[in-house]
Amino acid sequence: MRLPIDVSNLTLAAASDPARVVDLEDRPRAHRGTEELGRAYRAERLVCGCVHVTVSVDDRLGLAPHERRVVRVRFQEPIDDGLRAELAQLVRRRGSAACRVAERMDPIELVVDDRHGERVRIAGRLQAPQVRHVQIRDIEFGLCDLTWTR
Repeated sequence: MRLPIDVSNLTLAAASDPARVVDLEDRPRAHRGTEELGRAYRAERLVCGCVHVTVSVDDRLGLAPHERRVVRVRFQEPIDDGLRAELAQLVRRRGSAACRVAERMDPIELVVDDRHGERVRIAGRLQAPQVRHVQIRDIEFGLCDLTWTR
């Protein structure tokens, strides 16, 4: 039996209900998370005093709990000159060249004051952004290889 497939809908063929249709627009893949202010450190030295940190949850099936957490960061002024140069290189590159630049960068540690007054430390490596040709303060960088401590 063949089922027609519409581009706007996803047809799930299950043994009990072969014609069940799920609308993709009603189910977002990543929930917009909370945005907090934090500071960025490298080797226990402050490199950016104001960082916007957004933590969201990706609800796709098959992801481990640590893979569900999506962290995006935006660096605000003032930024350390060394970090600024590395971010500019990361923004200029694309594809595998951007991945190589990101691998060469030192890890960064973010300290975020959460709503309960506790400090949360998030450490990881920056990822290449998807947006280019805008100012660094407007670019969201991904953060991977996360470790969380309180």
